[in-house]
Amino acid sequence: MTEFRFEVRARDAAGRIGKLEVNGKKIETPAIMPVINPKQLIVSPKELKEMGFGMIITNSYIIYKDEKLRETALEKGIHGLLDYDGIIEVDSGSFQLMRYGGIEVTNREIIEFQHKIGVDIGTFLDIPTIPDVPREKAREDLKITLERAKEAEEIKSIAMNAAVQGSTYPDLRTYAAEKLSEMDFEIHPIGAVVPLMESYRYRDLVDVVIASKKGLRPDRPVHLFGAGHPMIFALAVAMGIDLFDSASYALYAKDGRYLTPEGTKSLSELEYFPCSCPVCSRYTPRELREMPKEERARLLALHNLWVIREELNRVKQAIKEGTLWELVDERSRAHPKMFAAYKRLLEYGEYLEENEPITKNSALFKVSEESTRWPIVKRAKMRAERVKSKFPETVSHPIFGEVPKYLALTFPFAQSEGEEDFTIPRPAKSDAKLYIKAIAEYQFGESAGEAFEDAFVELSRKTGMPRQIKARGKHLATFRADDGLLTLGIEGARRLKELLPYPRMRVVVNADAEPFARKGKSVFAKFVVDADENIRPYDEVLVVNEKDDLLATGVTLLNGRELRVFRYGLAVKVRRGVEG
Repeated sequence: MTEFRFEVRARDAAGRIGKLEVNGKKIETPAIMPVINPKQLIVSPKELKEMGFGMIITNSYIIYKDEKLRETALEKGIHGLLDYDGIIEVDSGSFQLMRYGGIEVTNREIIEFQHKIGVDIGTFLDIPTIPDVPREKAREDLKITLERAKEAEEIKSIAMNAAVQGSTYPDLRTYAAEKLSEMDFEIHPIGAVVPLMESYRYRDLVDVVIASKKGLRPDRPVHLFGAGHPMIFALAVAMGIDLFDSASYALYAKDGRYLTPEGTKSLSELEYFPCSCPVCSRYTPRELREMPKEERARLLALHNLWVIREELNRVKQAIKEGTLWELVDERSRAHPKMFAAYKRLLEYGEYLEENEPITKNSALFKVSEESTRWPIVKRAKMRAERVKSKFPETVSHPIFGEVPKYLALTFPFAQSEGEEDFTIPRPAKSDAKLYIKAIAEYQFGESAGEAFEDAFVELSRKTGMPRQIKARGKHLATFRADDGLLTLGIEGARRLKELLPYPRMRVVVNADAEPFARKGKSVFAKFVVDADENIRPYDEVLVVNEKDDLLATGVTLLNGRELRVFRYGLAVKVRRGVEG
């Protein structure tokens, strides 16, 4: 049986950097699989691996139908056929079914063939339903897809895709996602979306993706079938897409088209290359135009691959820095239809807020009017209103309006930049405790401030900012200078646990993890048995056992729903155990 693991390493918006491992071969996500046509290799799979593409996709139906390719694949395996030692995923012929209306293979036959040739990730023969078909047609196609999924689940012995179908009916997409999540599959592509992208219907694409994501298990990577233009990466990753594939790098190259992160240009229109990749550094547009067609296509394909890889790296760096929304805002302005999609995505506030980290490594900049609708802004306003009921004294903020004075040191209020300057009021010794109580209410919820009722707040001599928070000689918490939130000590965690009703802010672990958590060792996802559904990524949490005894405190990488279902990777980076 195939070994398959997926874990999350970092996140921003609903995007995530993850590690995907299949049969001992690892890649970092978000990642793209260049499409390989085994009959027409413009760039060899071996070259793709050398360029850093650790995963490719090819079509098992094309190989199955070609006698020579089929015999070689059966003899040498798919990796031998393609001379590629990375992860190989295959499509089943569903794309041909969508394009041409029929294929000459059954679901069972193509699955068994994929097994025999040793693919890393297979795909059963789902029914891709194009946009805007009558609802009854979409429903009937989905019924067949789910029946074939059940058949695939019963006979599979490799990791497999289970594509979410349902045409442009969001409720059908969610239903399909829920049903497939109940089955034993590893990756969930979102299928039949190429026609939407080809006609620039990115707004509809957002509806399809979010409807699918809402129904899918969050611990499985999601693949946007047929998406490979760099213009869409930031938006798609912000929605929660982990994997892409496309043959566009080669198809555009054959057509003399040159990829950029903002769109596609014709080589005939270029006088200068706005790129420093190996191809653009060595040749001018004129020199490429004067080359034989085959050589020109190959070099353009290499350039296109460089741009694709560079843009994905840019997206991952934005996740690490906490600036993915800024990148989405910038990229969406490359095309009016992309901008409409960006604005549509921001309407899905509840979904976005559930996945949005509680704090970030970067300041919040008001880069546009749309940035005032980002989930981090909407959440901050909502929590500030809650705090205002207990701490009514306010200050005027250029982005957030009237906010509680005692939250003025805290992310994102202090770490933000609007059209006007915001003067951060420094705490005096007399009101320093009020800042800490207000921050606790903001960070941990209603009543949390009571845990610091008798606290003494130590102020920095240099900056005048809060530092350590203590009571009766015991350490309660540390005020973090970078984001103005609280890192809990064990005594502070104990007090919060007594104040906050179960399961608020708790991550519950099993008996196997208990001794390690008590000693300050981090908690891995497979040991988590329950969690507060309101926990958000990067929240400070209380680690408890099933009797609700406090074991540790730390920061979680996952939200509450994810903590309940993930089985691989880090769940809570423990800062302190009760015995530490």
